[in-house]
Amino acid sequence: MAYHLVDLDPFDPASVRNANREMRRLLREFDKKVDVFLADIAVIGQKAAQGAYGGGGAVTVTVQPIDNGYAIIANGDAVVFLEFGAGDAVDQSDRYVSVVEAEGGFDIRPGSWSEQNAHQYSTLGYWIFGGQKYTEVQPRNGMQVAYEAIMQDMRNAAQRAFG
Repeated sequence: MAYHLVDLDPFDPASVRNANREMRRLLREFDKKVDVFLADIAVIGQKAAQGAYGGGGAVTVTVQPIDNGYAIIANGDAVVFLEFGAGDAVDQSDRYVSVVEAEGGFDIRPGSWSEQNAHQYSTLGYWIFGGQKYTEVQPRNGMQVAYEAIMQDMRNAAQRAFG
């Protein structure tokens, strides 16, 4: 942790102005370092998630700046299937299930997509895709993997950003 000493004579207006100017400079410097830190951990997460989803192009993971930092965004038609699995392999223990259910407006459980769309799995216990019969899609948990990668490397990222 860095310590900064700012000299201040409370009876000297010039000293007060100089101390105020120095504090503002230190805060700007800190804000820049926080942004470097946040961008760094977002890229760590992005790389981990993309690695978990695979490089086949079904899911693209990007980092986007937002008002209070950065967002790691997974995009693609199969992102929910690849994150949580499908059919018999749905992973309801994934830390993001409740977030997706609340914000996405749909359930994540075995057969939930089928109930609303194709009805194959919910009625037959399997579905046909590309002429093949499936009972499950194993979850790849890209965002879970991103979270774990960030937690593992957060201290190193802080050292890189703050010294």
